[in-house]
Amino acid sequence: MKKLISLLMALLVIPAFVSAETTIETHWMGSGDFETHFNFDDDSETHFWTGGNSISGELYATDYNDNPYNYGVDTSDVKVRSHVENGGYIEYVFRKTDNYEPMYGSAGQESYTYISTSDTGDFAWHSWSNYAQLRNSNYGWQNDNQIEATGDHFIHHYFFIDENYNEGASITLDASGSTSITDMCEDHWGSRYKFGKGCGCYTNANVYIDGSGTFELNAWADNEIVTDTGIHITGNPHYIVHADFDSGFEFENFALEGN
Repeated sequence: MKKLISLLMALLVIPAFVSAETTIETHWMGSGDFETHFNFDDDSETHFWTGGNSISGELYATDYNDNPYNYGVDTSDVKVRSHVENGGYIEYVFRKTDNYEPMYGSAGQESYTYISTSDTGDFAWHSWSNYAQLRNSNYGWQNDNQIEATGDHFIHHYFFIDENYNEGASITLDASGSTSITDMCEDHWGSRYKFGKGCGCYTNANVYIDGSGTFELNAWADNEIVTDTGIHITGNPHYIVHADFDSGFEFENFALEGN
């Protein structure tokens, strides 16, 4: 199968006493499989794969090489848009591999999304990290409908804040029809995380499915989970929302936070 890929790498040159910012811009369009991987030194990493009969998209990755406060961890930034049609898949990982541990604990935070579909799939995402946190803030990049699919489709998205996947939240669905998920913001700071909840912007988190299938939201925390719908669970909680449906499903404001 053929691939049509355009790759542009730009290096910003600034005075020698300041580290150089590095940006990679990648575009793809065609059929077949495409993947790209970028390590932000030892601070974070991103991995992206897609494939299908008709694929297109763009990805921008920036290593700021800024070392704020001389903590030994640079700022990283990734923005991606991806589209598949006539069947295909999209898979994305952003993983934080370094943190300023004396103040903010260990690294290992991870954002992951997988979409597989018999028809169309769309993904738009923005991840950002520094010495203290991993933030997925889509405000200003794509405020709504960051994860979409039609046809027979499977979607799995999670945001975990420890490398053992013990604390964080996930959405998983297997459906036939059309799905639109809005998850404008996720955030991590120390032992706390927010899932679908505003981080310096308004909360915008919902799921709309027209069709049949299964939906599940899971959240785990060491101490407590608080949802925007008024649920408060303490003592190493595990929060689950499960639904089987034949003619549609809506979940407005699934936002929550845990610690």
